[in-house]
Amino acid sequence: MSAGNEKAPVAATTKGHPKTLEAYGNAPIAYDSNACNRVVTFRAPSGAKWTYRGKRARVLILLVQGESITQWDTLPWHTRLGGTIHAMRCDGLEVETEIEGEFRHARYRLLTKGSLIIHRANTESGQQQAA
Repeated sequence: MSAGNEKAPVAATTKGHPKTLEAYGNAPIAYDSNACNRVVTFRAPSGAKWTYRGKRARVLILLVQGESITQWDTLPWHTRLGGTIHAMRCDGLEVETEIEGEFRHARYRLLTKGSLIIHRANTESGQQQAA
């Protein structure tokens, strides 16, 4: 091998990325690798249930806990809120859209009444996974 064709050594990293917090300091907005896989179920008084995981679960938490949300409430972990809202509507949830401001931003409100169930572990049954 000639001296010009040698490759630089590859350094293995063992540390993960640090957790980052959104500027608002809102706990559901904080990036946490465990929160990305959290399973959340929303139950309506009629008995209908919607179960989501990942970004959709985090958006559902924000819709239930807050009065309304905008795209700015989900940055930087979710850059296409409209797609998630569309999917939730296709699943049967009623979400109102209000267009506001000079640049026509969308503000979303959950109209479906119900309660939120956040599972203890990353399984749909809520049971702890064996290590």
